[in-house]
Amino acid sequence: MKKIIPVFVLIALGVILLSSINFDYGNPGARVSDYYVKHALAQTGALNIITAIYLNYRAFDTLGEATVFFATALGVFMLLRKKEEEGR
Repeated sequence: MKKIIPVFVLIALGVILLSSINFDYGNPGARVSDYYVKHALAQTGALNIITAIYLNYRAFDTLGEATVFFATALGVFMLLRKKEEEGR
C-alpha cells in the first residue's frame, strides 16, 4: 500500500499540471520573428540577424543558462569529490 500512494500522488499532480496548461497562444512566435527580422539590424548594429538575436536579444538568457549549467556542474563535482574523500 505504501508503494501505491506515491504513484497516485504523481498521477494526480500530472493531471493537475496538464489541466492548467493553456495551449491557445495565438502563435506568438510569428510576431516575435517578424519583429526580429524588421528591427534587428537597425536596433543592434550587428552584421547579420542571427548575431543580433543571439548576442543582443538573447544574451541574458544565454548567460543565465550558462550560469545554471556551471552551478550544477560545480555542485555535482563537489558531491562526487566529497563521496570520494569519505571512501578513502
